[in-house]
Amino acid sequence: MNISAQGWQDLLLVHPVDPRSFLLYASVAGTGPGVFGLSTSFLQTTWGTNPIALTGNNTFITTTDTTDALKIAEAQQWSFAHQMANASAALGPAMKKVVFLRSGSSWQNNVEIGFGAANYTNVQLSLRDNLGTSGSFLNGSAGAVPVVTFSGTLTGNLILHLVILQPGTYSMVLVVNNAGTWSTFEMEWIVIL
Repeated sequence: MNISAQGWQDLLLVHPVDPRSFLLYASVAGTGPGVFGLSTSFLQTTWGTNPIALTGNNTFITTTDTTDALKIAEAQQWSFAHQMANASAALGPAMKKVVFLRSGSSWQNNVEIGFGAANYTNVQLSLRDNLGTSGSFLNGSAGAVPVVTFSGTLTGNLILHLVILQPGTYSMVLVVNNAGTWSTFEMEWIVIL
């Protein structure tokens, strides 16, 4: 997403990309809406591993206009015709991170993520390439990265709700903390009309 970077040296010098340039809304079921902010904990020096994965279950879209019967039907039909995630054991691991989403302010994408039995706190969503930057951001303190933070403790299977303004391919990452160990969960969002 950092189109001005042509190598790792450049990536360290570019400003992180603000996910609000295409993301209109994000929340995790049960924790309320995400909160935009500049994070000084997004960039870590040590990383652990985690079992977080797309489940392939309960992944569908709904309309943001619940009074329009036609949009409700269209959302159901789109969800029926489009498999948004695939968690099949037969699928290569690199493809299990791919999610097909629908763009437009009328559509809420609902993607189930399995957080496993661990308790994750300080869960932050941003563009993956922001992990390679120095973190400087306009009007932010040194090391700050634009993120959407989800409050509370995330565990088990939860639905990530997303409203995305424009189509495109976005490499996204959840940066999570489990008892002091930071790790990442990468997703590739292929957002279509």
